Amino acid sequence: MTGGTQRALDTALRVVLAAALAAILALAATGCLPTLTAESTAPPGRTARLDAVNGFWGVKGYRLEVSQGVVLAISCDYFGPCEKLAASSDDAAIAEVRPAALTALRPAFQANQQTAAAVVVVGKAPGATTIRVRTRDGGRDIRVTVVPPPTLAAR
Repeated sequence: MTGGTQRALDTALRVVLAAALAAILALAATGCLPTLTAESTAPPGRTARLDAVNGFWGVKGYRLEVSQGVVLAISCDYFGPCEKLAASSDDAAIAEVRPAALTALRPAFQANQQTAAAVVVVGKAPGATTIRVRTRDGGRDIRVTVVPPPTLAAR
């Protein structure tokens, strides 16, 4: 093998290794964020649905569709209940978010069990906004759409 061929192979190997390292770091960065889970349901005839928005490396964020007047409880986990959970709404007139206390215990990474970390989202008025959930270990955004309540059919 000539010197030029060896240098070309070394350069190609470095490029492949750098790309693999970048992919591993991207996976670690997105895969190690808190997980959000819906903990309640909507009343009959209303909507409350939390869905993960997936990307190539895993969950990129969440979307929530909720009827006006409906409240949805959402828990946060990161190897157990999230620590230092805080949430805010970009437009509280559309969707309001409040801290919640669920009567559920969750297994915790370094403790036996802890109270679930949670918030409730209240659909206030039809429209769209974003709720930003932040914890000690990272954050998630929830794109919220509040839909009007169903109308009664004319008899």
